Amino acid sequence: MGRIGAGIIIFKTVAGFCTSILDQSWSHTLYPVLAVDTTCLGAFVILGLQSDRNWPLWTSGCALAAVAVHLGSISKVGIDPKIYHGLRSLWAFPMQLFMVRGIVLDSRYRRSCEKMAAKLRNWP
Repeated sequence: MGRIGAGIIIFKTVAGFCTSILDQSWSHTLYPVLAVDTTCLGAFVILGLQSDRNWPLWTSGCALAAVAVHLGSISKVGIDPKIYHGLRSLWAFPMQLFMVRGIVLDSRYRRSCEKMAAKLRNWP
């Protein structure tokens, strides 16, 4: 699951960078970036539903917040374009932190389970 999540984040980073280069205007919503963020939200939700771990759900929450920033910009709720562009990329950082922390905790749990199983196999 960790490699799939990392792949989704790499896709989001590269595709978001490429699509934001195409349109560098600060005056309106960037619909190609919204499409990338929505795609990543769907991928993380699917990953979260198939996983027995918690970090895909946390990253899904960050992706949902990123999409909500776009939707707020579309609805013209009075967001300053500079704030929109700042919030647009803000959610990438906690998303990556949740993923890394979740993968570290998963690997620790897996190692402790393997040690426990080895101890039980050697138990008289």
